[in-house]
Amino acid sequence: MPIHFVSSWPLFCVAFGGMLFLTLIMKWQSTRFYTQDVVLRKFSIMELEMPATQMELVNLIKGFYDLPPATLINTVKALKGQLYTDFIFMPFAYGSILLLCMQLAHKISFSWGTNVFMMLAFLQLVAWLCDIVENIYLLNKIKPAVVASTPSVHKGYLRMEGVKWGIALISTISAVAAICYFWLTGSYSFSSLYYLVIIVGEVAIFFIVSAVLFKKKGIAL
Repeated sequence: MPIHFVSSWPLFCVAFGGMLFLTLIMKWQSTRFYTQDVVLRKFSIMELEMPATQMELVNLIKGFYDLPPATLINTVKALKGQLYTDFIFMPFAYGSILLLCMQLAHKISFSWGTNVFMMLAFLQLVAWLCDIVENIYLLNKIKPAVVASTPSVHKGYLRMEGVKWGIALISTISAVAAICYFWLTGSYSFSSLYYLVIIVGEVAIFFIVSAVLFKKKGIAL
C-alpha cells in the first residue's frame, strides 16, 4: 500500500523555496572562487566535485595557495563557507525531491508506478549521504599540504559522485515527466494550481534576485 502524504505540496513549496534561497547564498559565495592556474582564473564547485584525475584536484587546490594573501583568504573562506552551507542546503534539495516523488507515489493508481516513485523518494537518503561524504572529503583536502588520493580512492569518489547525481537527476526528470503527463491528461485536481502558482512565483523571484545581485559580477544565470 502506498504511503499517503496528501499534505506534501505545502511542504514541497517550503523546501523548494528554501533550496532556492540557499542556492542564492552559495552562488554569491562562488563569486570569490579563484585559483592560480598559470594565470589567475575563476573556478566552479563542479571542478572540485568531479576532477578527471586526483592530480587535477590537487593542482586546483594548490593554486589557491599561490594567490595573493587577500585573495587566498577570501577564496578559502568562501569555498569552505559554501561547503558548510551545502550541509544546510542538502535537506532542502533532497527533501524537495523526496516530497515530490512521494506525492506522485500517492497519485499514481497502478502499483508498480507507486513502488517506483516510493523507491526514488527514499533513494534521496542515499544521495544525501553521498553528498555529506563528498563535502567532508573536500573540506579535508583544502589545505596547503594537500596530498593526492590513491587512484582507487579517487575512482571510488567519482563513482560516489555518479551515484549522487544519478539518483537526483533521474528522480527529478521522472517526477517532472510524470507531473507533465498528469497535467496534459487533466488528471490533476484544480486545487493544485494554487501550488503551481507558488512554485512559479518562487522561481521568478529567484531569477529576478539573481539578475539584480549578479549582473555587475558577470555571472551567468
